[in-house]
Amino acid sequence: MSISPDAPNPHFAVRPGWLALHEEPVLEPERPIIDCHHHFWDRPENRYFFFDLLEDLKSGHTFAATVFMECGAMYRKSGPLELAPVGETEFANGLAAMSASGNYGQH
Repeated sequence: MSISPDAPNPHFAVRPGWLALHEEPVLEPERPIIDCHHHFWDRPENRYFFFDLLEDLKSGHTFAATVFMECGAMYRKSGPLELAPVGETEFANGLAAMSASGNYGQH
């Protein structure tokens, strides 16, 4: 079953003010960790892109890797409906290429 590219956004907007209410200490900054998942999206009410992730990676932890998880973003607007989700893969691949270029640091 595919999600329609025109389906309503099932996700809540990022609220920086709410996130800033509590800061967790970095317990073992030398220990490499993996961010078990993140999403990228660009929606009228908010966006979370590669540069937002780079900013979040400055938390003081040592990130060895992150894992991208789909969230129904950037679906293709044309072509067969069953191929619409391929647009999100293309979008994520483009952001991965930015990272692989090395132009934005070690991440």
